[in-house]
Amino acid sequence: MSLSLKNGLLAGSALLSLCVSMPLSVRAETTLPEIGVDAIWSPYSTLYNTLFPKSASSSKMSGGDGGDYLSSVVGVSGSRMGGHGIDPVIHGQQQTQLNVINDGAYILGGCPNRMDPPTAYAAPDAYDSISIEKGYQSVQHGSGGSGGTILFERKPLPFESDEFGYMGKVSGGFQSNGHAHDTGIDVGAGNKELQLRGLWSHFSMGNYEDGDGVEVRSAATSESYALLPVWMPTPDTTIKGSVELTRMDDVLYAGAGMDAPYSNGLTHRISLEHRVHGDVVKGFAVKTYRSGVDHMMDNFSLRANAGMKMKTGSTSDTFGGTLSGDLDVSGVPLTLGIDLQNNDKDAKRYSGMAAASDATTPQSYMWPDVRIRQTGLFAEADPELTDSLRLRVGGRYDMVKASADGANQVFGAVSANTLYFNHYGVRAEDKTEHNLGGLLRLEYDVASNAMIFAGLSRSVRTAEATERYMAANNGVAANRWVGNPNLDPEKHHQIDVGVSLDGGAWKNTMSGYYDRVSDYIFRDLARGQSSVVATSGETIYRNINATLMGFEYETSYQLTPNWGLGAAFAYTYGQNRSDDDALSQIPPLEGKISVDYARDIWSFGSAFNFAMKQTRVDDGTAQRDVRETAGYGTLDLYAKADLKPFDVSVGVYNLFDKKYASHLNRSNAVDPTEIQVNEPGRSVGIRISGRF
Repeated sequence: MSLSLKNGLLAGSALLSLCVSMPLSVRAETTLPEIGVDAIWSPYSTLYNTLFPKSASSSKMSGGDGGDYLSSVVGVSGSRMGGHGIDPVIHGQQQTQLNVINDGAYILGGCPNRMDPPTAYAAPDAYDSISIEKGYQSVQHGSGGSGGTILFERKPLPFESDEFGYMGKVSGGFQSNGHAHDTGIDVGAGNKELQLRGLWSHFSMGNYEDGDGVEVRSAATSESYALLPVWMPTPDTTIKGSVELTRMDDVLYAGAGMDAPYSNGLTHRISLEHRVHGDVVKGFAVKTYRSGVDHMMDNFSLRANAGMKMKTGSTSDTFGGTLSGDLDVSGVPLTLGIDLQNNDKDAKRYSGMAAASDATTPQSYMWPDVRIRQTGLFAEADPELTDSLRLRVGGRYDMVKASADGANQVFGAVSANTLYFNHYGVRAEDKTEHNLGGLLRLEYDVASNAMIFAGLSRSVRTAEATERYMAANNGVAANRWVGNPNLDPEKHHQIDVGVSLDGGAWKNTMSGYYDRVSDYIFRDLARGQSSVVATSGETIYRNINATLMGFEYETSYQLTPNWGLGAAFAYTYGQNRSDDDALSQIPPLEGKISVDYARDIWSFGSAFNFAMKQTRVDDGTAQRDVRETAGYGTLDLYAKADLKPFDVSVGVYNLFDKKYASHLNRSNAVDPTEIQVNEPGRSVGIRISGRF
């Protein structure tokens, strides 16, 4: 497979590129829409809170990849390996506990160690809106998604005339820390019936420095191209297509024993949406996609290496889609649908002697021709019980089939099945699951400016390819990493409650959640636990019982027509109930306090970002937390001028050059060692964008 996606987009904070937080709706007929981030608590209400309501500025610049961009939202944390591939975490849940949908497509990364999570293939400037649904809020986004759903979306351009016209946007930015720069072009031509849109972006950065001036391996280069035709033959019919190529080259990772010479992603999409003006049938939609990722990582081509050479090539191909219909049953909106997600993964690791020029000796069949098929049926209704009381009720059934067709192939010293048997006493057999989930949510307008909401849900997540079928062999037992073909799917039983108050100048949103998890899929060290044969500290997977709970609070206060204050806090608590230990990789209390000023074409502001010390760590069971992590606080300053048709944004991030690290860490790509990577030190940035 050949593609290229170079979303090497900046190192989380390190590439802080001033990102403008604009409304989700299009601005005008003659301009392309600005991106906006919608942090949604209730997915079907009008509740929409932003920390920066006046300045439309953020303490992140938009040069980073999707995960980097999202980590500027309080309640969305991220784990870092380098400057690229920030992996988002919501409610203490990550990886396939989150559904990340890139304009209708699932792009499942090609790296067994998640150097390229799905958000790495989403350049923020290439999308019109990003929505964050925290927690389980809809059955329509596929199986799993217990921690939430992230939707990167594009919309047809707002041409309203029969005459052909054009619109476009150009942008560019620079960050001093790492000398990161990015350029983007977004152009479209057409009329209200037919249009064609083209997107191109390029990003490049060197290694950034942390707050002590120590260079962190984080260089990356990325480039993406997209072509999006849209045909609207009638006002009720929209046919969209797209082909998107993303290329990432020479991506360095401080938190891994390997780097990525390339990661390429190619995605095709096509969809048909049609509105029907019937008494019962109101519309239907057919959406299909195919995404393919080709990834390479090694420990010698981009770094000095005097020891054994290692190289892993991998592919991840996903085909899927959704067929859904919108109905009106006795005045109740009802959506029925079926969705499909077929994913094939294959990864082989090779070794070589130190003096060799390449690694060519078979070492491990890490993903032994893994195939996971998921077919889902769903129904979701949104009855409005009264003018002030709304209900959402949904149900979902998923049939999952999993297999590892290469598990018997001897690759290196042993086959994957030998590893499974030596660690669990089982071999990979075809697996079928029948998973049931659903939700019930209520919204009640207590007053014209106050709303309360509550939700009760069950969601089921199947084991993904690494958890079920990883087969990384090593002569040292502690460096072996072996999936468990016999894992049961996770069952999340959640309740969440909250209130939203709009006092005019003062707005507040408060919410809390409790998630009791059965068969939580837990990455652990082998000690002969129940269902585990190995005893020598190998990295394995097993099912446990766990609890996740937490709260979030957001507030904003408009002091004057020009001055505004904002604050937000998020906290998650995780407990391993089976071993009576802290659940690993849970972020501490985090938050942001902002002051903003906006007047006419000018706005400026500051944000104080902080995290408390994390003392609840898993240091006795899986030991995935590197250490207790100290708290920190950083200060960002930013300003923006709307000099139509250009916007100019400037910012200084981590003003006092604080040395700090996020508590969330990642494991090595060669062995399962956990490594914590420092965040970027001070950076000065400028960004210019023009619309026409």
